[in-house]
Amino acid sequence: MTETLDEQITDFSPKVGVQAACNAFGINARSYRHRRQARAGKLPARKRQVKTKRKEHPAALSMAEKLRVLEELCSERFYDSAPQQVHATLLDEGVHLCSVSTMYRLLVDHGLTGDRRRGGHQRRGQHAMPVLHATKPNECWSWDITKLPGPQKRMFYYLYSIIDIFSRKIVGWTVAERESELIARVLIQRTTEREGIKPETLTLHSDRGSAMISGTVAELLSELAVTKSHSRPRVSNDNPFIEANFKTLKYRPDYPRRFQSIQHARSWAKEFFHWYNYEHYHSGIGFLHPADLHAGRHERVIEKRQATLDAAYARNPARFNRKPKASRPPEETWINKPLMN
Repeated sequence: MTETLDEQITDFSPKVGVQAACNAFGINARSYRHRRQARAGKLPARKRQVKTKRKEHPAALSMAEKLRVLEELCSERFYDSAPQQVHATLLDEGVHLCSVSTMYRLLVDHGLTGDRRRGGHQRRGQHAMPVLHATKPNECWSWDITKLPGPQKRMFYYLYSIIDIFSRKIVGWTVAERESELIARVLIQRTTEREGIKPETLTLHSDRGSAMISGTVAELLSELAVTKSHSRPRVSNDNPFIEANFKTLKYRPDYPRRFQSIQHARSWAKEFFHWYNYEHYHSGIGFLHPADLHAGRHERVIEKRQATLDAAYARNPARFNRKPKASRPPEETWINKPLMN
């Protein structure tokens, strides 16, 4: 129908003009011209909009400054004080971190506008969002327990895993017949000894399962001077790295429908974790092997990749839009990275 009207407009337009002809037939003149250009193959090329990275405002707080403000607001002496009171107190002490409005904005961004109390001072049901940061291996680990299907229905084995959030290497694991805080304690202690963890250098993050929040594990972490951190209840995004590892494990093509024995489960897990640490190219760390990044061997790998790319560019630079660069792992890793202003 539209094509018939367009033909009639084309016949009348030389006599009365395109605009008048379109008005007479109730057709939008711009739509008519667009269809006519499309049929003639004369549509003008659209200019591609180049997205530019938004420049950070020079007055914006750095990530370290934001963390300092949040730590101050959630500290023992300020957890139940309004930002105006915190601001005034700090000014009297000769300290200025940021404006009152910025304090409010940071609290809103991190869901801390209500009760900011911690630990034993925290009201029941109130849990602050964990904010964890790592710039090198063995700064922050995350651990959890998942079920592996046993030989019979409603029978399971329990896989305990500890992952380094920076390198993504599985630094410790075990398979047991039950979920137990004593098994978790032994695994954590042996893993910290094997990795040579020094006091006050490691944060261990987990969800709020019974083994994770047990007094036995808490006592061990206190003895080792390891900082403990917990997810908020029913918030899986607070423990993303170990959850992603479990998904990779259970989506492997050779993942058994059922493990016939605990020896079968341990044997399969041993092969999986060797593949994951030493053979798997992890997309989150620039397609490096987690074991290479954890041990500091990644620079040699990147240099070799860059040499290969440079040789390919030298042979035929026309094949590349720009000089290629080998991918690198992120310089820092976060759980719940603070939002930028």
